[in-house]
Amino acid sequence: MKYAEIMENINSKVFRRQDFLGEILKSNPNYNVGSFNRHFSKLSSSGLIECVGEDLYTVVTPDTARQIYTYQALNPELSDVEAFINMKFPLVDFVVWETVQLNEFLNHQIAQNTIIVMVERMLMDAVFEQLKLKFPSTLFTPKPDEYQRYWRDGTVLVEKLSSRYPKNPKQRRRCSIEKLIVDLFAEKTVKAIVSISDYPEALEIAFMRYIINETRMFNYAKSRYVDKEIRRMIKNQTSIRLYT
Repeated sequence: MKYAEIMENINSKVFRRQDFLGEILKSNPNYNVGSFNRHFSKLSSSGLIECVGEDLYTVVTPDTARQIYTYQALNPELSDVEAFINMKFPLVDFVVWETVQLNEFLNHQIAQNTIIVMVERMLMDAVFEQLKLKFPSTLFTPKPDEYQRYWRDGTVLVEKLSSRYPKNPKQRRRCSIEKLIVDLFAEKTVKAIVSISDYPEALEIAFMRYIINETRMFNYAKSRYVDKEIRRMIKNQTSIRLYT
């Protein structure tokens, strides 16, 4: 089966699995439909097609090839915090990231780093108390003015983790690109650090470099009440084309 020809025959820039199967059956009516899922998964894992939404895919070309987002900590403190929580609360669901992580996407670079720990609501207090013992400059869901008043180098923030957050497929405890984008809009402390004028370019860079599942991103954004704000900025201030 020459899948390259099948992909060339798909006229739409975005297609569903059933559309792809239909193109296969047009050129090969005797195709074993039972093997379709396996073949389609291979095309996806090999990077020839990528998922951009729920049952929405695009064909990858040299001009559109993007990566799955991963992040290697710039500061050892982030890994220290992650390891500490894993040791104290091995079963808790949490995500850690740091504000300098955003510098990849920003024109105005963040110099004063902050580590953000996002953990499920029921265990926020317990995680905070343990972190406070190990990392004295730990704040519990501070308001932006409180953050500005009490920030110290290496400050750790404890925030609530939404149950609907999109996970990073390669790094269990680190932000996915979808979550990072939404948190840029949803986290009040982050919004106090990053200039809103940097947001459009940050979005352009994120969408250019990384595979973004728009369905997962906007489902999470809706749970954080920023979905309309993100859509509006993408539509009015960027050249990004959304598929969902």
